[in-house]
Amino acid sequence: MDIPTKFTRSDAERSWPEFVAWIGFSTLSKALKRKHSSLEEWASFREIAPKLFSIEIGLAKVLQRWRTTRKLSFPKEKSTYDALAFAGLCTRIKSQLSKQQAEIFRRRVISDILPNGRLCHLDHEFRIAQNLFDHGWTIKHFGFCGEPGPDFIAQRGANEIEVEGKCLSPEIGLGISYEYSTRLLSRINRDLRGKYPGQFTTIKIEIFRDEEQNNKIDTVRQSAIDSYASATGCSSDTFRIVIEFSPLRDFLSRFPTVEGQNWLHDTFAELRTREGDYGYFMRRANEVIFCNIIPMRPSKQLKNVLKLISKTCGRQFSGTRPSVLWLHLQGLDPKQVDNNVNGTPDLFRRLAQHTFRSDSRNHLTAITFSSDTDIDVGRLPFGNKDARVVSSIGKVRGFDNPRCRFGQIPVFAPRFHTLLPLSD
Repeated sequence: MDIPTKFTRSDAERSWPEFVAWIGFSTLSKALKRKHSSLEEWASFREIAPKLFSIEIGLAKVLQRWRTTRKLSFPKEKSTYDALAFAGLCTRIKSQLSKQQAEIFRRRVISDILPNGRLCHLDHEFRIAQNLFDHGWTIKHFGFCGEPGPDFIAQRGANEIEVEGKCLSPEIGLGISYEYSTRLLSRINRDLRGKYPGQFTTIKIEIFRDEEQNNKIDTVRQSAIDSYASATGCSSDTFRIVIEFSPLRDFLSRFPTVEGQNWLHDTFAELRTREGDYGYFMRRANEVIFCNIIPMRPSKQLKNVLKLISKTCGRQFSGTRPSVLWLHLQGLDPKQVDNNVNGTPDLFRRLAQHTFRSDSRNHLTAITFSSDTDIDVGRLPFGNKDARVVSSIGKVRGFDNPRCRFGQIPVFAPRFHTLLPLSD
């Protein structure tokens, strides 16, 4: 399989109509509308949504312009660039698949656009493939179509490796997951009937323990609705619900610009209880209801990442080849990663040390970390004039495993850092 590592405006103008026709204009438009609706109502999510859903946001912008003008604008915004690059890679990969594989691949793209999916996971696989090609590897097996095993098996000369990529969201360490909160609040919004006109009502839902194990969505939903109806709170071993009232006129005088573009974000920033919580505003006739889900347990970001590393290494790799685990940290600004390769963040070192410590993972030859990308718009000489160019730039850091039973294999150049042997 061949995947381009650069694309031009001409490439975009050719690939975009093909991408729309392949997915289906109506299907693409409806899926993006559903994703946009799921994000628009989330006060707490609007701040990081552009980082987590850059491709989906860009696809919606490009599709809206293309629908009326049949033209593409120069990708000066990151979301537009990400969307056009993604569409181009999809069409290039699709052209190299069988008809059956192409349909499976198409369904995966559509699924990742819908509210419960994220295109960043597939895009991360694209970036891994591009890096492999850039460093002379030939991909013998790929997982774009959902085949079991690692995302890639690649060969360069006599060396053959397995590569698995994981895209880590900033929410991985939150006390409550986005998916759980989405389902809970959407069900409360669906079933709650307004009862207190002229009031600004706050429903605080404090979660004490792991929500998936101890707090069934319908149990918490019904408790929230009953507490609202009776105007009294309730509590259990795993959650507590508090109901608060204040005059609606006081709330509107405090936050008067209801139609402003940033009203949800700014209002939530003033009302929120703690970092990592979720907010949802509901309007019922002459009443505004603010539902606030609050995780009371501490962040488990590092612990969750370590568990993910252990699970991935145990399930995705065959153990018969040197393996590379590539973790992409969504929302990590590339400016936060020092240009000096020796200035590696302590978190990366801790994760690498954990990964290499266990003998059960001695097939792992390296672990890689990557940041989000920034776009850089400039000009380069092209013929007799200067042409506008845009490039996407991120940071990648990696560590070789000194305990790898297959020895050291320079997967990417320049050679990664090598961790010193670890003491127990």
